[in-house]
Amino acid sequence: MIDLALEFLTQQVNDYLNLKNSPIPGMVPEIVLTNVAAEDGNWAIPPKTLGLSLINIEEDRVNMDQTVTHRNVNGDIESYNPEIKLNLYILISANFAAGDAGGSTNTTGVYAEGLKQLSYVISFFQGKYVFTTDNSPTLNPSVKKLIVELYSSSFEQQYNFWNVVGAKYLPSVLYRVRMLVYQEHRTQDQNPPIINIDLQPVGIE
Repeated sequence: MIDLALEFLTQQVNDYLNLKNSPIPGMVPEIVLTNVAAEDGNWAIPPKTLGLSLINIEEDRVNMDQTVTHRNVNGDIESYNPEIKLNLYILISANFAAGDAGGSTNTTGVYAEGLKQLSYVISFFQGKYVFTTDNSPTLNPSVKKLIVELYSSSFEQQYNFWNVVGAKYLPSVLYRVRMLVYQEHRTQDQNPPIINIDLQPVGIE
């Protein structure tokens, strides 16, 4: 399900970038679902491209469902494990580094172009941050709903992240995607419903 959600968001942003950048033939930057860095420490995001990367998965315990009993179609009471609700943290990075200018001396323009594309991403999610099967027909029905929220991190958190990744910093924006719901409906217990309660009178001696 994680793959379905992130592939969907990637395509949604791509459609918006195509709209904002047209008509510029051969000059339509795109966003790809990718790692931030490769094993050699270089960026895994292709040059002049935005990258959408999953950097953390968090269980949402605040909205944890404690209800584990359900009545099936036969009227029996079934018990399931509680749903698992996950929040995804995605980083959208702009790989428009000066070294990708292709020999051009206009490195400032290349860098500024990356910032512009990143701004388009922010504008997109500002205009639409709730995705359902009603307002987004291409959303897989198993995902049901996604809420995309801008997430602010401190300088220390950013420093630690890029150190762990092992790549040089790229202009980027972090979002939290709420929430994916996992429920296998695997029956743990099944019992017939309680229909009658027989209360025996207490004898008085």
